Amino acid sequence: MSNLEEGKHGEVKKVTPKPASSGPLGLCAFALTTFVLSINNSGSTNLRLPDIVVGLALFYGGLVQLLAGLWHLRVGNTFGATAACSFGAFWLSYAANFIFRLTEFQVPDDPFAVDHAVGIYLLGWTIFTFLLTLAALKTNGATLLLFFFLNFAMVFLTLGKFFQLSEDAIGPNGLTRAGGVFGILTSLMAWYNAFAELITLENSYFTLPVYDLSRKNK
Repeated sequence: MSNLEEGKHGEVKKVTPKPASSGPLGLCAFALTTFVLSINNSGSTNLRLPDIVVGLALFYGGLVQLLAGLWHLRVGNTFGATAACSFGAFWLSYAANFIFRLTEFQVPDDPFAVDHAVGIYLLGWTIFTFLLTLAALKTNGATLLLFFFLNFAMVFLTLGKFFQLSEDAIGPNGLTRAGGVFGILTSLMAWYNAFAELITLENSYFTLPVYDLSRKNK
């Protein structure tokens, strides 16, 4: 999309607007959905309807983040596209598990079969998250801290599914609760990263530091 602009000597030239960044949108979608789910995983008694996250997983964490990732592709941001599209698909698959009631199947001779299946699902995402972290080592401190918390959240959530102590246990176990706490920290860092890009001296009185780790200026 182009606009026409009059030059210094009256000539008309075509100006192409700078593409907007979809990073803050994707990060906000990830942050809010992660926050609501993590409140439940942390064992909070304030969330009496934990399935409320399914709607967020479908439309905000899922669809919106997927679209943000596709826009990253449009502007040539391979890392952002891979992360946003993948986690957008993660939330869509999470919602699908509930919509199609995949987590309600029972295996008569193995009461923990569903937990172990979800554990393998989370283990795959844990490995993927760790690999993304390796690709983010030279980005900035704020992004790296986000992935640091996310890695711990994924590890604890995975272990929480593999080490269920009793089929009659009520609420998340200690490992899952630890994953929920790290999930809350992850969501806060995702919001921080989003607003570090949104808050500029053009629209506010301060900025948020991200601590650049790249060596391109050295």
